[in-house]
Amino acid sequence: MKLFIQLFGGIAILIGIFIIISPETILGWADENKDDTALYISAIVARLILGIIFILAAKESKFPLVIKILGFLFIVAAVIFVIMGQENFQHLLTTIMTELKPYSSISGVLSVVFGGFLIYGFGGSKSEMIIEN
Repeated sequence: MKLFIQLFGGIAILIGIFIIISPETILGWADENKDDTALYISAIVARLILGIIFILAAKESKFPLVIKILGFLFIVAAVIFVIMGQENFQHLLTTIMTELKPYSSISGVLSVVFGGFLIYGFGGSKSEMIIEN
C-alpha cells in the first residue's frame, strides 16, 4: 500500500506541475467532461478507494494521524458527492472552476506539495526516521 500511495503522490506532483504550466488544459478537460456520468461516478469511487487505502496504510506512514484523517476526509467527500447527486456535483464543478480559475497556479503548487508530503510520509519507515534523528 505504501507504494500505491507514493505512486499517487507522484501523480499528484505531475498533475500539479501540469496545472502550473498549462492550467487551461486541465480546466478545459474538466469543463468538457463535467456532464459525464463517468466523471461523477469515478469521483466517488476514487475517493472511497483512496480513503480506505489511506486509513489502512496510515500506520505505515511517518504521520499516521494525518494520513488517517485524510482517509476519513476522502470518504466523507465521497458520501457528500453521493448525497448531492450528479446535477449538484456538476453545478459544484462549474462554480469551482469559475471561482478558482485565477488561482489555478496556487492549486498546482498545493498539488505538488501534497504529492511531496505523501511520498515523504511513506518513504522509509518510522523506525528509520527515529534512528536518523
